[in-house]
Amino acid sequence: MGFGNSACASWQSRHVVALIVLNHNRKQMLLECLRHAEASSYEALHIVMVDNGSTDGSVEAVESFHPKVRVVRNTVNVGVAGGRNTGIRWVKEHLNVRYVVFIDNDTLLDRDAIAQLVAAVRDDDRIGLAAPKAYRSKENKMLVSAGGMHFNPYTGVVRDVASGRMDRGQYNRSKEIQACPGFAFLVRCEVFPRVGYFDETFNPYGWEDIDFSLRARRAGFRIAYAPAAIIYHTGGRAGRGVVSLYEHHKARNMLYFIKRHTTMLQWIVFLCVLPIRTLVRITREIGSGNGGVVLTWLNSLRKSDRKGTGNTL
Repeated sequence: MGFGNSACASWQSRHVVALIVLNHNRKQMLLECLRHAEASSYEALHIVMVDNGSTDGSVEAVESFHPKVRVVRNTVNVGVAGGRNTGIRWVKEHLNVRYVVFIDNDTLLDRDAIAQLVAAVRDDDRIGLAAPKAYRSKENKMLVSAGGMHFNPYTGVVRDVASGRMDRGQYNRSKEIQACPGFAFLVRCEVFPRVGYFDETFNPYGWEDIDFSLRARRAGFRIAYAPAAIIYHTGGRAGRGVVSLYEHHKARNMLYFIKRHTTMLQWIVFLCVLPIRTLVRITREIGSGNGGVVLTWLNSLRKSDRKGTGNTL
């Protein structure tokens, strides 16, 4: 992964990227993720794998099969926000880069994905983050996200834009968006001193990605959608199914996230809408045979009235 001697590589050397891959006990998935990352056409690239206390031999496998990958090891699982913050601190101390790209271990990068993410931000310092176009798999054109994420502060609904739709070219235009999905996105390094790190109140997972995006927008940065940056995200609820522990933490963190990013009027409207929204969601889950997760949500929401602060530099 040297920078090379070509004119293209010379340009890239001024736009060095650190790719941070977060992992916890997903060895085989991680190895496939890293195989695609190392095939990237972007030469000015450092790959950093942050391992959150895996016990399945993930670290040893990476050291054996991907010796060029930098391995940063947490002895325990410090969560998604905590793991990403570990990666940011390590990169800041050991590397000289202009951008950081975050991906989960269930994400596969297209060969030109990183180059296209960089192209979306390199000529405008006001753009602090960039999101790719994401498919579920290489075999079909079903979208996971095409336009980042959208948050409605009046209803509390957070959704991946275009999720579940077939791509027929209708999402091929670059545009400014509201937030990036956590499974893959680029951050300009100048963002961190003004915004801080990921808020570890959201550990072990749940809303830390869109929270970071909204804080970046509040600090004056724009967020770009880069449709030519293609990735494949095999995870998420559609990929892994319903996991009670995951649903528990997402529900627990929801009220904290929404209250943080709403005005008083929006918060009041949200509280009025919440019972209706909850009833609709419960009906849908029961109809899908996921009745058990409803109890998880209700128990989590009951305990979710808590405060937290973002981690800063």
